[in-house]
Amino acid sequence: MSTVALCRHPDRARAEALSDEVTAWLAARGHATTGDAEGADLLVSVGGDGTMLRAVAQAAPHGTPVLGINVGQLGYLTEVDPSHWQDALLRWEEGRSPVVERMLLSVRLEREGDPDLYEEPDDAPPALDDGHYLALNEAVVEKTPIGRMVRLAVHLDDAVFATYAADGMIVATPTGSTAYALSARGPILDPAHRALVLAPVAPHMVFDRPLVLTPETRVRLVVSGERPATVAIDGRSVGELHVGDALVVTAAATSARLVTSGESNFHEILKAKFGLEDR
Repeated sequence: MSTVALCRHPDRARAEALSDEVTAWLAARGHATTGDAEGADLLVSVGGDGTMLRAVAQAAPHGTPVLGINVGQLGYLTEVDPSHWQDALLRWEEGRSPVVERMLLSVRLEREGDPDLYEEPDDAPPALDDGHYLALNEAVVEKTPIGRMVRLAVHLDDAVFATYAADGMIVATPTGSTAYALSARGPILDPAHRALVLAPVAPHMVFDRPLVLTPETRVRLVVSGERPATVAIDGRSVGELHVGDALVVTAAATSARLVTSGESNFHEILKAKFGLEDR
């Protein structure tokens, strides 16, 4: 008997109904279900990519693999179609499902002159015991909703690289290169790679190109202008940075573990999502 954790979209009726079906199916086969990823043999995410990101944040610190059932729209991360969830769980149960590892970011907020973090919003992603956050897609520093552009001093491996005047700055993983970083005209990276993507959002300067950095790079974004900036990790608000405060991003020591069918590949997914037909 295995223990399976479930994470579902909180507001979609289809996700709730499907979660109930999955729970009943697992119980009938002798498996226990729980809401806690710690100690679980598998975490099943029922929702869209946003739900999958929350599931990975819960599972990654414990090394728990995640299987995503897509009841959302885009489905870059949630590979399993709702009509095939039983087949996917059978393959996992029989040990026939490959588990791939994806690079994660380790993210920390630094307050100038004070190691304490800002008070976090209620819906902020969970922080680890040492105050770091894990991100599968990206960490973003950008202007406040009512603000104009921000000035961000970018430090790479503790050396000043450049100060950007922009609407924001994205630090993304290869997995996240097809998310927010893509909309900022960042490069598309195969998610099997290990690298950091540094992509400015609407930069007001001549040098406006995204950078692809080694996974060993330590990226530090310091608010250097007069305006504050907001921070989001995998699309969820973490807090606000003021002048002198910083966001520090490195590759995480742990990885996300995603259960796959082994039947699809990144290039085929990319073609399907962008409607790239053969001519």
